[in-house]
Amino acid sequence: MFSFALIILLIVLAEIKARKDYLKKHSIPFEPKKVGEYPYNEFIDECGPPLHWRLKQGYASKQVHINSLGQRGPEPQPGKRKIWVAGESELFGAKLPEEQHLWLNVLQNRLDEAGYDYQVMNASIIGYNGQQTAEAVTALPIGPGDILLIRPNMNDLSIAVVNGKDWEPGTPWPMAFIHKLQSHKPWYQKALDQTCLGTALRKKWMKSDERQKAFASKPGFQQERVFEESLHLLRRMTAYARERGADVAMFDYVFSYEAEVNPEDEAKLSAIQSNWRFYIDKWSTIQFALQDFAVDRFAVPEGLPVLRLAPYIWKHPRRYQMFIDIVHFNAEGHTVYAQALYNELRDKKIIAKDT
Repeated sequence: MFSFALIILLIVLAEIKARKDYLKKHSIPFEPKKVGEYPYNEFIDECGPPLHWRLKQGYASKQVHINSLGQRGPEPQPGKRKIWVAGESELFGAKLPEEQHLWLNVLQNRLDEAGYDYQVMNASIIGYNGQQTAEAVTALPIGPGDILLIRPNMNDLSIAVVNGKDWEPGTPWPMAFIHKLQSHKPWYQKALDQTCLGTALRKKWMKSDERQKAFASKPGFQQERVFEESLHLLRRMTAYARERGADVAMFDYVFSYEAEVNPEDEAKLSAIQSNWRFYIDKWSTIQFALQDFAVDRFAVPEGLPVLRLAPYIWKHPRRYQMFIDIVHFNAEGHTVYAQALYNELRDKKIIAKDT
């Protein structure tokens, strides 16, 4: 009994030391991550181009609900104005353990409480590039009084960087990559990740990230062509929505990082994702350049308001504790994001109450 108690005491002391070391290294306290493991292969159906895959209509599980439009979220309510948000995997809600914390539900509650008669619709399909998103958006039952929120597609940018000179507009992620989104950690790894000591040991022993191989880049990135294709797709979605009497606005992409990473933020980013530099060094400059390009060449000439959501996250005191990885929000991040979106919609007078 004494030996067992001694072992427990040593483990507790080691955990305390690990947390102190973690705080010193990352400048933020250790918090265990809660990561949702989705059965993607149950609700992703392969189909022909240009979509290549779609979400299974009517799919329902404890974690994920897909409506009759093939979107994550509730069924559309007839006769109610809609806010259609066309984002990517972080707005689909990838890795979020509990659907109740999805930004969509938080924003809907906020709108209802404030007396705005809109239904929020999640037109964000995991893995979709710009062409897939445009195809899906231009098939939606958008109507008068609706609002469509769009932005440049970052999957397009990533796919173009990976494919280099071989990239063509509409190139999707390979289906093998999409199927590999479904993963399952063994129970002992989940147990280790609930402690700072266990997380440190796992990272020390863990093999190199296999997913990085999918992002190996070929030479010949076609930046100008990618940027122009992005404008074409944004204009296409805008024209479709306006023809149906809807308003359109552009919104920004919210990363955990900014265009330039300050030295004091590097340690905090490594707390979110240890291999962050592999991705940020490869893409961050181009990502923010594409956003600025889209604002100058698309939003301003089209007279579209631009929702600036990133500052709400970047100025938040718990900024680096609101992400599961450098892109995807945890439950707290979804809540803060939803409030930021509500504030921008309200303050820029994009939403209006019935009179």
